[in-house]
Amino acid sequence: MPEVSAGRKAAWVGLMIMNAAVDLLLPTVVLVALAPTGLSAAVLLSIGGTLVGGKAIGGQAGSGRFRWRLALLAGLVPTAAILGCHAAGLGDVASMVAGAIVLGVIVLADVLLGRRRDRAEGRVDVFALVVLAEVLAGVVLTSISGDARFVLARVSLYLTVGGLVILASAWAERPLMRTALKPVAAKGQPAREAAFERAWANSQRFRALYRAMTAGLGSVLIIDAVVRVVIIYSQPAGAVVESSLTSQLPLVVLIVVWFAAGRGLAVPRAERILEAELANAPASPEPPVPAPTKPR
Repeated sequence: MPEVSAGRKAAWVGLMIMNAAVDLLLPTVVLVALAPTGLSAAVLLSIGGTLVGGKAIGGQAGSGRFRWRLALLAGLVPTAAILGCHAAGLGDVASMVAGAIVLGVIVLADVLLGRRRDRAEGRVDVFALVVLAEVLAGVVLTSISGDARFVLARVSLYLTVGGLVILASAWAERPLMRTALKPVAAKGQPAREAAFERAWANSQRFRALYRAMTAGLGSVLIIDAVVRVVIIYSQPAGAVVESSLTSQLPLVVLIVVWFAAGRGLAVPRAERILEAELANAPASPEPPVPAPTKPR
């Protein structure tokens, strides 16, 4: 396994931050950019949420498996439906519901078309199902309220589901942070990778550290989802720009605290256990020396 370079780590972290920033800020960017059109804040935020949904169903941007065509289809066609219905005079709520229905049809079609492939590979596209559930919930709730704040609060559903999945993995055989940090801890060295596996099997404290980091990240996402909803709905319905920007701050603070705790407390302790396991590694047996042959 090749060693993970510092540049590659930085690129991976940068890509992760960029993906999160796009998902969180895109609705607000669309709101500010299209404000001169005169469309209501609810409609503009709904367009931003639709674009985020299209990106989400495409996969992780920057990965080799991101489905650009599906992302563009799921982002642009529902947006066209929203604008078309609004131009036809159907009103804000009806236009948003129409866009959500179109997005739901696209996501559902993708799930059904990929069902045979996923069965053959023994997996289910869980994230696509989450997006579909969010879209369906959006159709119902938007048609009832038509409140722009609801569009901002929709991201809390993604954060909650992601947090619950990460939190559940903390007690699985391979917690998320174990999988994510093992290549970094191994540094591309087979001996360190083997020591990591022995430490995981032999040290309860080693396992507890990685489970704690995983549970901490899941808890951060769930806490932020709750705080985000409270912040958004504590502001007036017309202050959607301020609510959008303010609701991002708790996640930034929580992530910084989680990262500092992991990097300053958990990672050094896990590193010491790994180094001790590496030092106590069983010596490799010497290869047998062939007996000298007698000249004939």
